[in-house]
Amino acid sequence: MQKFIKAGYGFTVGQNFARAVCDTPIELAPTEYARPGHVIGYISGNPASSLGFMRAARIRVNLRKDALTDEVQS
Repeated sequence: MQKFIKAGYGFTVGQNFARAVCDTPIELAPTEYARPGHVIGYISGNPASSLGFMRAARIRVNLRKDALTDEVQS
């Protein structure tokens, strides 16, 4: 089942912070360690992003579990 980061929810990339502008598909990594109440996952980067850390092809993110949804919100 595909998971998405809800639009407006924040996530961290290393020491950097960003917010999802729209519902963003995420590939969860359940075997990687995350603090209680958080998950680790991977999203696709955006080469045109103004944030340098978001320009990689694949980005490892850390976010709270309540920032996830199973379906795209309209």
